Amino acid sequence: MAKSKSVNKILLTSLFFVSAVIFLVIFSWSTSPLYTFYGYDSSIFKTMGKFTADGLIPYKDFFDHKGPVIVFIEWLGFGLTKNNYTLLLLQAIFLTVALYGVYKIANIFLANKKSGLLTLITLPVCSFFMTGQGGNTVEEWILPLLVWSSYFAVRFFAYKEKEHSFKYSILYGVTVAFAAFSRLTNATPVLIFAIIIFIYLLKQKAWKNILKNLLAFTVGVLIITIPILIWFAINGAFSDMIYATFVFNFKYMKSRSLVPDTGRLLRHTARYLLPLIFAVVLQIAMIVKKKDVWLNVSLLIQTVVAVVMQLTSALFPHYLYIWVPTIVITLILAVKDYGVMKWFVRGYALVLLVIFIGTNFLSFKRYNDFLKDTAQAFVERAEDIGTHIPENKKVLSVNNNPYIYLATDIDPCYKYYHTQDLHSSYDSKTKEEWYQLIKSNEADYLVINKLGNYPVYKLIKNTYKMKYQNDRFILLERQ
Repeated sequence: MAKSKSVNKILLTSLFFVSAVIFLVIFSWSTSPLYTFYGYDSSIFKTMGKFTADGLIPYKDFFDHKGPVIVFIEWLGFGLTKNNYTLLLLQAIFLTVALYGVYKIANIFLANKKSGLLTLITLPVCSFFMTGQGGNTVEEWILPLLVWSSYFAVRFFAYKEKEHSFKYSILYGVTVAFAAFSRLTNATPVLIFAIIIFIYLLKQKAWKNILKNLLAFTVGVLIITIPILIWFAINGAFSDMIYATFVFNFKYMKSRSLVPDTGRLLRHTARYLLPLIFAVVLQIAMIVKKKDVWLNVSLLIQTVVAVVMQLTSALFPHYLYIWVPTIVITLILAVKDYGVMKWFVRGYALVLLVIFIGTNFLSFKRYNDFLKDTAQAFVERAEDIGTHIPENKKVLSVNNNPYIYLATDIDPCYKYYHTQDLHSSYDSKTKEEWYQLIKSNEADYLVINKLGNYPVYKLIKNTYKMKYQNDRFILLERQ
């Protein structure tokens, strides 16, 4: 019997892994072998992995405001091999772990076959939010932790456990720390579960259990935090990392918080927010029917917070990736109570199907209109520029997407290495440091964006002269 269960686990895991690979090959444009596209944020993350593997110290020798967890993942997935295949493999492993967690959640309420089917539905839900960036996003890497944290929270409520195991809280702490050192707001779903569980335990007056869980949560946070702090302290980049990850990020998020124009808001709602809006309907219906009330209240709060956070941000669809567990768990609960929820379930399934078809049709149309030709041209122009740069020279790409470092296999000679004027617009300290670096004139060559006119160009026009240009870039040589 035990052997049979082990075989079933292996077969199930294999199914999820193969499904994950197929899904990523189709939808993760920035890492799939089917497309020539370095990605948007993905190209930034890849360069972070590349530079670290080349011996540069994150935040000290090169700057970005994503946290050190992402640097480590990209170093492991891309930097060591400098190709997309290992990164795609790492994505597939992470996604497989997440899918198995979804299966475990479904299996709390449903039979194996239904659980497996609902687990696979997770993939089209992921596709709603992945294609906006083309994969390899910060939100994608935290998904397994979000799913398994959700599993323990769901299990606690579903089994009506008298005490909340402190072991669960260790994972909550790990998840929050993982988010803090990548993108802090990605911990929101877990924090909401934790708060509702805390309120539940308060109601039960389970003081000892609350204390145990608070201590366990702290341990989980320290498991991630202590090694990171030690590594950066040893490498002399502690203050640089803290500033980039927390101080700069606070300024960045504050400046990117906005209420967009009505037209864009409506388009974004139609393409990305409808799954969450209809999830609210399901959650309220289940609460009214007194089905898993504590759990559905937790999910309802998550969903409302998700919509509010999205509407007050820059409307990037990949921000919604962290709410995939919320959407799928809501569907699982509704299917579990299908007898009293069948019209809600049928309506929600139809909404998900329509949005899956519509969103991905538009996304793949965008690929055919832009990525297939334009992205290929960008790569070719970047490689062309690289052939005109002599070896062992100090080079910097100015105000470009950093895919140029990937196409030419060069490292930057200044700390601020991509979209510098954009980063400077969020933070006066960063602007001052960037201007001081560019005024030093230590770079032998600068690659500038021919399609834009940036403030920093006024500082370099009298020091650098044009050596070569194509229809995308200009290569400047120091006089």
